[in-house]
Parts: sequence; structure tokens; C-alpha cells
Amino acid sequence: MYSRKRKRYTNSLSPRESTEPQHGQDDANPTHKYPVQIQATQRPKTNDVIEAYRGRDHYLGRHVSFDEAIASPNHQDSELGSGSGSKLSSADLELLTHQGAFQLPPKSVQDEYITAYTKYCNVWTPIVEPEWLHGQSVSYLLLQSILLAASRVSKQPSIHGTSADFYRRAKLLFFFGHERNPLVSIVSAVLLHWYNPVGPETISTDTSGFWLRTAEAIAFQIGLHKEPPGSGTNERKRERALRRRLWWTLVVRDCIISAGVGRPRTINLCDSDVLPPSLEDFDKGEVVTNRLFLVYASICQLLGDIVESCLRPQQQPNQNQKSLENALYRWVKQDFRSVTTLSPGSSSQYTLEARQIMLTYFANLIILDRTPTSDGIPSARSFIASSFISGIYKEFLSRDELCRLGPVFAFYALCAGLALIPAIRFPVLREMAIEELRILMDSLKRLSRQWGSAFGALRALQRLGGEISQMPTRGDPVPLLREEMVPFFEDFGKRLCRQWNVFFGGEELTATEMVPQGLLNEALSVAEMPPFGASKTGTGNILPESAGKTDFGDLDLFSGNWEGVGFDWSGSWLLDDVISHIN
Repeated sequence: MYSRKRKRYTNSLSPRESTEPQHGQDDANPTHKYPVQIQATQRPKTNDVIEAYRGRDHYLGRHVSFDEAIASPNHQDSELGSGSGSKLSSADLELLTHQGAFQLPPKSVQDEYITAYTKYCNVWTPIVEPEWLHGQSVSYLLLQSILLAASRVSKQPSIHGTSADFYRRAKLLFFFGHERNPLVSIVSAVLLHWYNPVGPETISTDTSGFWLRTAEAIAFQIGLHKEPPGSGTNERKRERALRRRLWWTLVVRDCIISAGVGRPRTINLCDSDVLPPSLEDFDKGEVVTNRLFLVYASICQLLGDIVESCLRPQQQPNQNQKSLENALYRWVKQDFRSVTTLSPGSSSQYTLEARQIMLTYFANLIILDRTPTSDGIPSARSFIASSFISGIYKEFLSRDELCRLGPVFAFYALCAGLALIPAIRFPVLREMAIEELRILMDSLKRLSRQWGSAFGALRALQRLGGEISQMPTRGDPVPLLREEMVPFFEDFGKRLCRQWNVFFGGEELTATEMVPQGLLNEALSVAEMPPFGASKTGTGNILPESAGKTDFGDLDLFSGNWEGVGFDWSGSWLLDDVISHIN
């Protein structure tokens, strides 16, 4: 029998030799067209790439002496097979140049965007090596992708290019194969998910999900799902750390996108043997920032597991509610405490990053308790979690930080809104629930200017809120929070939860007999605003004037038949459960 041997690989992190013009040569003229003699980035050597697929002898049978080495091309065949693809043709380079793919803003603007990326994006996608952005051979694809990501979290548009400009240039460079380092290609594809101009109800090749799956396809080709060797030079150790961070970034994105649109995760960790990320995978010095990603990765994995247990209840026997609940408890008591130095009950020093992580945690609790109890009363824990989410969004609004958030935050607002809507029927909770719903909808209005996925969430909350306003109040008492549920919240600042006293005593809230229709109508009203990418002269009315009508034909929001009509907006999979809360 032949013995199967695994080859090792490296994708060098050192700057690449290139004959391309330097990025700083023409900073004063950002519209400079580079000559067509630009060479493509050097591709990895053949002997640096390992077998990244499962040996076919494992599933084709072992009744004959077959080894993958038999199918491997010899050196001469490899040279003949790869030579023609090592560079872009002159015609391709001329087209890229004509389309402005190599056009860059002045160096000072580039530095400003890179600073914005480092501050607001890098903590969630710690996959860009610092040396990639310096020297004489910076990847055009990577730089355009970073400019795109930074432009999506910047408050003011730049006169040197819009997000659409940076995205278009990066997309051209990506699909023309200008970048030959597969690691840089994967990193760039991950960063391109920041564009995401439409919601999941629109079929598009520009969404986060499309770019995630594109990045995953290359990742599996180069064996990113395999644990790198544990020894070697310092350069190999740094490469191992990068590969591990990049792999777990893909896992995190997969979980988030799956939750936001209710579609299957595409990464099965049973196929991977990559060790969990650790502080050793990061450069020393930014311990707090580095730990944020570790904590974020763990809560996002739980989000993916909880969503999958909802969508595939029969196929996830080990992911029962109790085990997921225990995992969330361990996370909040161990992982989250490792990134906050606050005493329990304090909230005055929560950072922007900590608040974003908290939203993911509270959304987990809401989804976990999405089904009402046996007596039909919604979960008290979901009410409290939604109140915390509303309080956090109020912080975002007051600090003008919504523009720093990614598209998934429309989904978190939807989660909280769907949990708050049933609370309107409880007299003690009604007025405060309406006020918190107004905060969430105001946040979605602002997010919809940036992310198309917020449109559907805004429509859903408006419609459902209008329906519940016509229903009678409930005579049931406010659901009680069981004593064993208190530890899920005791580590957070109570100032963020306006409903805290309702469930834990203290000041009594005034119960009213009738729905404050004026306040409810104010919460459900939606200002006119243009959709993403529309001209300023357009009508821009994205919502119907009446809460009883939609612009989706005869689609009934309460039918529950979302997949049957081919409709799939962000978080629509949650609506089946919230309808049972209302009815």
C-alpha cells in the first residue's frame, strides 16, 4: 500500500516583489491612470501549497493500492499547466486601468481611512497584517477593500470616492484575478462584505453572504480549515496565527449572516481541526482589543448554534435549550467579564465595542425564549433582554454611533422589537414598551440609510405594531422572572433596562386602561428617506402610508408562509414565533 503524505504550505507574509507603480508616486493626482504594463501580484510557488482536500481514497474504497501522490502532476506538467495563468493579459490590465481599478485617493486620505478601519472594523475582523499596508508592494485589491470598509463606518462621505467607487474597483480586481496571494484574496473578500447594499429579500451578488461564501471557497482550497503545523520559524508562527484568525473570522461571519437571514451556515466545524483562537494568535500590546475578538467569536458561535437549533430542531439533538442556556450562562460569567472591568450594575464606562457584544448576547436570550410558555405568556427574560437592547440603541443614538455599526445590527433591533410588541398588551408594560419600540424603529430608520437589510425589519415592526394596537389588553399579570434567571442580567448596568423595576420591585409603574394611540402612532410613523444608492431627487418613500398595506402585493405578514412565496427579509424566520406571542 502507498502511504499518504501531507505536504506543507506557506503563503509568505513578507512584501511581494512587483513592477507596479508605487502608491505614493502620484498622491497629488488621484485620477492618475496607471500604465497597462502593470504586473499581477506574484502568485505562490507550487511547492508552497499543500493538499487541502480530503484524500479521495478515504471514500472511494481501499480495495486497490491508490494514493493521492499518483494523481499529483510532476514538476514539468505543473509548469506547463500553471504558466499561462501566472499573469493577467495585457488586455485585462488595460481594461482594469480604463475602468479605474488602480485609481486611489491621495496618501493622506488613504491613511485617514486606514485609521478608521483600524478603529472600527479591525476588532471584528483582525485579519490584516500591518506590513501589508506599508512598503512598496501594497495590494491594490486589499487597499481598495479597506477603503470600502472604512467608508462604510465613516460619518462624512469623501470627495475622493464613494463606497460604491471603492467596491466597484475592488470587485473588478478580485474577479479579474489581479491578486495572486490567496490569503490576501480571502481577506479582501471578507472586507467586501461591508458593502451589502440590499437586504436578503433581493437576489444580488453584492451581499455579505455572497462574499462570505466566495471567501470560504478559496479558504477550503488552500486548507484554511486545517490546523497549521505547530513549529517552525518566526515567520511560519506568524502565518499560523494569521490563518487561525482568518479561519475563525470566517466562522464568526458565517454565524452572523446565518442568523440575520435565516439561511444555513456553510461551515461545519466537524470538517475542521483548527484550534480555537487565543491571545497567542495576536500581536502583543493590545490585550484588551484582542480579547474582544475572542469573546465576540464565542458569543457569535452560540448565536449560530441557537439559530440552527431553531431552524433544524430534529437534526440538532445535542443542542437542546438547556445546554444552550448553560453555554450562555458560562459566557456571561466568564468570557464577558474578561473584557469589562466594571462592577456589577455599572454601565457608565461601556465602550462602543462592549455594547456591540452585549447586543449579540441579549439577542441570543430573545431567540432562545422565542416560544411562549405553556400558558401562552411570553418569557419575562425576553422582555428584559429587549429592554436592554433598546437602552443600548438609545446610547448609540445619543452618541451618534449608529454609522459605526454593521448590517447585522438591524437584525438585533428586529429581535428586540418582536419581543416588545407582545408587551404592549400588558397594561403595566404598555407605555414603556411603546417608547422602547419607538427607539428601535428610530434606529432602524437611520440604519436603513446605510444598510438595505434594515428596510424589511422596519416594515415588519410597523405592520405588527399596527396589528397589535387593535387587540384588547391582557388580563394576565406581568410574567415573573424566575430567580434562576436573574444571573443572566446581574452583570449589566441596570440603567440600560427601563423595565427593570417592573420585574424586580422598586418604583411602581402606572397602569393605564387604554392603549395610548397617539404615542403608538408616533412610534409607528416612518419618515420618508431615499433607499441606498437612490438619487436625491427620487421620491424615496420606502414604506406604505397605511399600516394595513404593504408594497408586496397580497403577501400576508401573518400567514407564516415566507419560504413559499420566495420572500426572505432579514430576520423573517423569527416572525412565525412572534405571531404566536401576539395571538
